[in-house]
Amino acid sequence: MAALDRDRTLAYAPLAGALLGLRPLPPLTTDAMAASLEVTFAPPHERTPRLERAAADLQRLLAATGAVVLPYPDALLPNGKIRPGVVVVEQGQGPTEELAIHHLTSLYRNPLVLLLDEPAPPALDAGPQPSLDAIVSTLAWNLTHIPIHVEDGAWTVCTMNGAVLRATQAELGHFVRDALVPKLAGQVAPPRRDVVAIREGAFAPLDLPDAAALARDVMDAGATWAASGLMLAHTSLDTLTYRDRYARRLVSSYLDRRTGMSYGFLLRQLPTAVRPAVPLEEAPAAVRDALAARPLARAGETGWARVPMAGIDWAVEVPDVWVVSTRSGCKKTEVDPATDLVRLGLAAGQVVLETPAGVPAAHARPSYDTMVMMAHAVGNALVAGLQQALAPDAAPLADALAGPGLSSSHWHGYPPPGVAPEGYAVFGADNPPVSCSTPQSAVYALVGKLAAFEASLAAGRPYAGDLHVEPHHGTNLTGTLTLAEGAAWAATHDPASLVAAPAAEVVTPHAA
Repeated sequence: MAALDRDRTLAYAPLAGALLGLRPLPPLTTDAMAASLEVTFAPPHERTPRLERAAADLQRLLAATGAVVLPYPDALLPNGKIRPGVVVVEQGQGPTEELAIHHLTSLYRNPLVLLLDEPAPPALDAGPQPSLDAIVSTLAWNLTHIPIHVEDGAWTVCTMNGAVLRATQAELGHFVRDALVPKLAGQVAPPRRDVVAIREGAFAPLDLPDAAALARDVMDAGATWAASGLMLAHTSLDTLTYRDRYARRLVSSYLDRRTGMSYGFLLRQLPTAVRPAVPLEEAPAAVRDALAARPLARAGETGWARVPMAGIDWAVEVPDVWVVSTRSGCKKTEVDPATDLVRLGLAAGQVVLETPAGVPAAHARPSYDTMVMMAHAVGNALVAGLQQALAPDAAPLADALAGPGLSSSHWHGYPPPGVAPEGYAVFGADNPPVSCSTPQSAVYALVGKLAAFEASLAAGRPYAGDLHVEPHHGTNLTGTLTLAEGAAWAATHDPASLVAAPAAEVVTPHAA
C-alpha cells in the first residue's frame, strides 16, 4: 500500500471493516494475501513446451510468495469436487466436460486461471472497447476468470476488470507477487444477497425534490463521457460465443442473471445532515463507554465512530447515507432518469438497494462496485464531521454534503499521476491491484479517504473531494464537483480520452 495508506491502515482498517460489515477483515497487504492462498494445478488439458514451462514457473513463483500449492488430489472433496476457496490453474484448452468450472461446488468460491499457448488477441491493442470485448469473449468461451496468454519470453494476463497486463520472463517474479496474487485473493463477484437488502419498486427517481436538476446532471455527464470515449459500453451476453447452452447458462448465473457486463458508474450522494465531530474525551459518557473497546458502536439511536486523527481520538456521528446511482447494466452515456437510476443506502449498518417501479429486478441488480460506493458515501460523512470540527472556516466538502450533495464517477481510465481537480486529494495508486467487488477495494476506499483528508489537513490544504485510483481497475472521482463537471474534467485530463488527444496518441487505460 502507499506510504500514506500504510501508516494509517492499522488505525482505520478496523473501523472500515465495522462500518461495511466486513468481519473478519480481509487481508490487505500483498504478503497477507499470498499467505491466504491455496492453489492447485488441475491435470493438464494440453501439454506443450511453453505451457509446461509456464505452469512450472507459476507454481514455483506462487510458492515463493508464501501461497500454499496443493497437489490436485489434496484439493478435492470426498465427492471429487474441488474444495471451495482453492485457486485452480488449468493448462491449455480442454474438452468442455473437463473444465474446472464443472467440478466446483460454487461459482464464486474458486478463482480460475487458464494458461493458453497462444498470442494475445490483436484486439487487446485496438483501444479500450475492442480490448474489453475480446477479454469477455475469452472468458465466456473458456469459462475462466483470468486467462494468461503465454508466448516465448512473455505473458499477457487479462482480467474481468478489463485490465491487460504484460510481463517479460525477467519480470515474472515481481509480476506474480504484486499483480497476480491480489487478483487471486479476491474473486470478482456480485454483492451477496445477504449483504444487500433489495426493495423492488420502492424508488421514484422523478419524485426527488431536485429530480430535474439531478436528471440534467446525469444526462449532461453521460453526453460528455460518450464524447470522450472513456466510459465503456455494455457488453451483451447475446453477442458472445459459447461452447454450448449450458455454458451460456453458467455465464448468466455467474453474472447474477445480468444481460451482460457494463463498466463505470455515476452517482449523486444525497444531502446529509452531519454534526461536527467531538473529541472522544468530551463526548457524552454513553458514547465514551460505547467506543471504549471498539471503533464503531451505537449509543441510543445514533451510530458513532472512533476516528484517530491529528493526535486526537474523535467521536464522529455516523448518519445513514444515501446515493442515487446509475443501475448496473444500463448505458451510462444514455441514461433514462425514470428507469436507469436506483437508490442505494447504508442505513443502520445495512446496505439497501431501492429499484424504480416498473423495472424488473433482473434489470436492477446491485453493482459490482456497491461496497466501494458505500465506502465513499459513509467516508464522506465522516470527513464532513471531522472537517467541521478541524477546519470549520474551510470546509467545502462538509458544506456541499449539507446541500446540494456530492457526486462520484467511476471509469476504467487513469489521469496522469498526481493530477486532480483543485481541492481534491489523490490516493490509492500504490495499493495492491485487487479486482472490483472485493472487500479489499471497499476498505481501501474508506481508509484512503480518511488518510488523504488527514494529510490535506496537516498540509493546510482545503479538502473538496478525492481522486481514488484503483490499480488495474479504474478511477473514482468523488466530491463537490457535479457529475457533468467531473466528466468534463476527466475528458480534459485522462490521456485515453478521445477529446484530450488524437486517436494516434490514445493510450489504453487498462494497461498496467
